[in-house]
Parts: sequence; C-alpha cells; structure tokens
Amino acid sequence: MRETSLAPRLVRTFVQDIAAPPEAVFPLLCPEREKEWLPGWDARMIYSASGVAERGAVFETAHAAGRTIWLVAEYDPSRRIAFARWQPDGVLVHIEIVLARKHTGGTAVGICYTFTAITEAGASTLATLGEEAWLKNMGAWQASMNQWFERLAV
Repeated sequence: MRETSLAPRLVRTFVQDIAAPPEAVFPLLCPEREKEWLPGWDARMIYSASGVAERGAVFETAHAAGRTIWLVAEYDPSRRIAFARWQPDGVLVHIEIVLARKHTGGTAVGICYTFTAITEAGASTLATLGEEAWLKNMGAWQASMNQWFERLAV
C-alpha cells in the first residue's frame, strides 16, 4: 500500500536516561502527576474514571492560541503510554513513550513526537520547530524528573 502525504509532518525522537526503575517512572507520565515534578505543567482533567492517566482519559493544557486537547490513546503500565494532542494552531501531535529497564536499574525512556500540520497555520508552526529547541526541552524534562527522584531519595 502506498502512503499518501497531503500534510507536512515532522518526527522528533529522544531517549531520556532516568535514574529510577520503570515502575517508579511510569506513574509520573500522567497529566495530574506531572504537576509534582515538571515546573510550569498545568493540566486540567476533563475525563478520567480514576482521576489519573488511563486509556481514554481526556485533558487540556493552555496554548498560546487557546486550549490544547489531549487524549491518552494507549496505556500499558510500566511499559508504554501514548497521547494524541490537538493544538489550536492546527497541529495534531502523536506522542509515544516507551520505557525500558536499564542494567543499571534506571530507565531508558524512548520518546517519539509526530507532528502533523492540519492547516496552513499548522504548517507554519512546524517550520519553526527547530532541533535545538527540541533537544533543550527533552533535556529539561529529563533533568526535572531526575531531580524529583533525587529529592525523594534524600
């Protein structure tokens, strides 16, 4: 089957090194729990039977152009979580996060963001998503989570 490409798309990947086991890392990949360790994160849960991340949960975050709506698309505790995110600037984002135990006892967190422009404004947004900013964001996320685990150990 031939793939048809009608919209601009950008894929970014990163592997974080987190100094905690997957069982400790996974619960933090939740719109409510991220408030504990990620400075500036502010999500509002719209739907969740449990009140935290689960398959089918819906939440929102602020965006410069309005509300960003998120869906937890996949949920496999301690192994994998995926989100779909609609941004008001015309970008749809699929986020896959896969956790793997390292021989050191920590976790390798594989992150893949697939950005698809749905509108012309979205295509303009994609054109501004530079590699340097991506790496800075992923590094800050990694550092913040590792610092949170360090504080717990004290």
